[in-house]
Amino acid sequence: FMQKRIRIVSFSIVLVILLIGIIVINNNSNNKYSFTQDGIKYALTLDGNKITSFPSKGMYKVQVICVGADGRWLYDEWKLAIENITSDDVTCDIKFETISKINLNDYIISLLESEQGTGKVVNENGYRYEGKNPNNYIWFNNEYWRIIGVFDSASHGQSGKNLVKIIRADVLDGLAWHKSNTNDWTTASLNLLLNGAYYNAHDGTSSGYCYVYNGILANCDYTIRGIQSGYRGMIANVTWYLGGYSGYYATAEAFYGYERGTTVYSGRPTSTTGYIGLMYPSDYGYSVLSSSCARTTELRSYNTPTCAGQSWLYGKGHEWTLTPYSTNSASVFYLGYRGPLYYEFAHYGIGSRPVLYLDASVYKTDGDGSLENPYIVGM
Repeated sequence: FMQKRIRIVSFSIVLVILLIGIIVINNNSNNKYSFTQDGIKYALTLDGNKITSFPSKGMYKVQVICVGADGRWLYDEWKLAIENITSDDVTCDIKFETISKINLNDYIISLLESEQGTGKVVNENGYRYEGKNPNNYIWFNNEYWRIIGVFDSASHGQSGKNLVKIIRADVLDGLAWHKSNTNDWTTASLNLLLNGAYYNAHDGTSSGYCYVYNGILANCDYTIRGIQSGYRGMIANVTWYLGGYSGYYATAEAFYGYERGTTVYSGRPTSTTGYIGLMYPSDYGYSVLSSSCARTTELRSYNTPTCAGQSWLYGKGHEWTLTPYSTNSASVFYLGYRGPLYYEFAHYGIGSRPVLYLDASVYKTDGDGSLENPYIVGM
């Protein structure tokens, strides 16, 4: 009888322990959330500790996991964006992790010779991303851009600084380089449009610079597609070198020298300053690893699977460069849709992708440069 009683008591104790455990778990689950707003429950932690409000903007990596919706952290605006809500019961776990500050330019330089996707960072007149599809994606202006590389003053004119040069991932528009059909970038309609309406996120359709071909008006409303206010402060005002050349039978290294040279059509300037420009022919030439496309290859002959076919910059159709053809007053070099470099009259409508340099103080907060996890930056 005593043995039976002991067993019953022991079993009762086990039940009590289980009930207490269930109560504790439930209480912990209820206390997980820091607050509820607009029907959404938020659970916040900072370095693993629960917090009850978003921390002030600082050096944090932010991980957002939402159930019933898509959530992402907007680093520049320092707020949470909730999108694509599919449930009436949305919960979001947001983890803030303190990180050490590292400037983006220093980080990219540290990747020298390392494999980056299907490419790598190579030092060829700048620390460049080269290859078919390297991990050089950066989330900038609420859209994908790609990092061309890190360059010294020989490319941007800012003495003693290494600046990160980026290009918009997709073509902005098919616009005339210059509606007046002259190859002077300082007066070019595309230059004035990019550094005016596009840089300031205005509607530039009626600006006098928005033309698709030979005086035909285009749609240049950049209120949404233009550079938004939270990103303008990250852009450096730099020197753009405007040297030209008399032909397209030249290598990437030769073009690099011509671009910074003084060979131009009579009276044309050899440099200017501004926030937004275009890529150089040498940027395209160097975008392929030398193991794939020999550096003795002239850019006119890049229409091969081993040159254009292995370039991350190739594949957006016809695309303007910044560099003028020096033999006449009206032609500019452009990348042809089949891969070789050509030149064309400036009043033709050809695709363009804005290019800019980030200020030296811009730092990396998150990402590995892949399409799925692009670099996130702050300032």
